[in-house]
Amino acid sequence: MAAGWVDYLDSLAAFGMRPGLERVAALLAGLGHPERCFRTIHVVGTNGKSSTTRYAAAVLSAHGLRSGAYLSPHITGYPERVLIDGAPIADDAFAAAVEDVRKGVTDLPGELGETTQFEVLTVAAFLAMAGAGVEAAAIEAGLGGRLDASNVLQAPVVVLTNIGLEHTEVLGATRELIFAEKAAVIAGGDAVFGDLDGLEPLAAARCAAVGARPHFLGREIVLHGRPDGFSVSLDDGAGTAVYHRLAVATPAAYQVANAALAVAGAHYLLDHLQVERVRRGLRSVVVPGRLQIVRRDPLVLADGAHNPHGAAALAASLDGMDLPHPRVGVLAMLADKDVDGMLRTLLPRLDAVVCTRTSEPRSLGAAELAVRVRRIGGEVAATSPPPTGDGAAPMQAPVVSVVDDPAAAYAAGLRDAGVVGSVLVTGSLYLLEDLAAELAAGRG
Repeated sequence: MAAGWVDYLDSLAAFGMRPGLERVAALLAGLGHPERCFRTIHVVGTNGKSSTTRYAAAVLSAHGLRSGAYLSPHITGYPERVLIDGAPIADDAFAAAVEDVRKGVTDLPGELGETTQFEVLTVAAFLAMAGAGVEAAAIEAGLGGRLDASNVLQAPVVVLTNIGLEHTEVLGATRELIFAEKAAVIAGGDAVFGDLDGLEPLAAARCAAVGARPHFLGREIVLHGRPDGFSVSLDDGAGTAVYHRLAVATPAAYQVANAALAVAGAHYLLDHLQVERVRRGLRSVVVPGRLQIVRRDPLVLADGAHNPHGAAALAASLDGMDLPHPRVGVLAMLADKDVDGMLRTLLPRLDAVVCTRTSEPRSLGAAELAVRVRRIGGEVAATSPPPTGDGAAPMQAPVVSVVDDPAAAYAAGLRDAGVVGSVLVTGSLYLLEDLAAELAAGRG
């Protein structure tokens, strides 16, 4: 008897990453091209993809369209990756889509090689959305862009959030090479760019080469304000559209830019938006694991920052929140990430750190992470500027403990913080997945 659909997906993880479009293209053709049943905003970039995707889908839904969103990774279960009008798809609907794709996999020519988990998930998502009657969708790319399974869409609108160093062994060792991989999904239409930090000429050149219309944050897209009140102005050459008195349901400052890019993407897909519907759509979005307030006694925040760019955005938001002491970090990080870069940003904001690991095989061991935390914590403390003001104490390296089990590490973090302190759970989305039950209940 065939294994269940969840077991089937889990088994595919053993094949790892296998960049390329041949298998996805063949599967979609065999299923009647479900990806052609809806209009699409394709979201690529280093950080902010999932949030931008959720915001864009919510704005589309608020305008009366049956909307879909495809996200990765999940935190609580595979169906969480596919949203229909903002809610995770029903288990049975996604199961049926996975089983249909599974049958298609058996018909693929052997020379195409083993189909990966992400490829099956992507095709199943497109099939499930088509079956649910989705009219417009926001689709988050996985790894890179050019050879990512989602790059079969030929989307009329592409949003590229930002570019940082990630997966350099696959995407290239420089931001320029990584940009080229991600921007390869632009094939015409409208391209919306977030903060590119010097890569704007490359973006303009890519758009010119494929006949796309570029829209840059800070140029054609002007953003003013804070999470609880901001405006987005869009200039497309034919006039200016202003969406004002917008807000997002989070104190995370970095989500304002993600929401602005989502508004721009939806604007260019639909040609125009209604400001009250934009407001309603953005307010409806709660992004799991993005500076999510889990509980308040002590204050517990969960954030999926997993690279230096994401850690810097998280730190900027934390600095504006005046978190209570003691500030305890519960950290786990993947070995193939820039662990040292993240720690240099996060450790100055923590009094204590509980090092743990995730169930993901690529996770750095808790003891090894602790070695890094102690070394970098000492370096940061030694090189910090002297304190100013009467009674100001010099920065100290954080107190470090090692707890291999994530749930036990979270409980230790709560104990260390007491009822007056704060706990930050971060470093990997896989950590948030492992702690999904504890975070949902706000307990330790």
